[in-house]
Amino acid sequence: MEDVGDAYLVARAKEGYIEAYEILVRRHAAMAYRVALRLVGDHYDAQDIVQEALVAAWEKLAGFNAASSFSTWLYQIVTRRAINKVTRSRVAGSLDLLKEVAYPGSGPETQAERQQTADALTRALAVLPLPQRVVIVLHHLEGLSYAEVASVTGSTVPAVRSQLFRARRTLAAELEEWR
Repeated sequence: MEDVGDAYLVARAKEGYIEAYEILVRRHAAMAYRVALRLVGDHYDAQDIVQEALVAAWEKLAGFNAASSFSTWLYQIVTRRAINKVTRSRVAGSLDLLKEVAYPGSGPETQAERQQTADALTRALAVLPLPQRVVIVLHHLEGLSYAEVASVTGSTVPAVRSQLFRARRTLAAELEEWR
């Protein structure tokens, strides 16, 4: 069952096959964690958000209409929960674990360079207002298209482009001295 598409697994999971949902979780948990970590900045909070999001996805799976892909739907759930967490706590701490997630295993020089890059990006992301941070993470770090980001955030493509423009401008200013 590992070779089949998400749509088939969603259909099977809706029929009550927990194994199908487990495969979906294995496929998408790392992505969900990366997004949560990049948005909330804390490893433990990110883990909690992902667990809550995956449980919520299972509970709401019957209502998933497949208008979008399962991954886009899960991005929505994770992003909403992360935004709720950030706005409730107003704490955006260190993203120290980001470098471990983004750059697993490499030589010492490369690892040190990547760590410096991740640290600079972490500091710059923390400066961004939350809506801008969300679009940067989803578009540039997760590779979603403008339309997918708009779908995840409940926004429009022009609004996403506008947020990205402002975010890039802020990031460029923040990263100027690092370059």
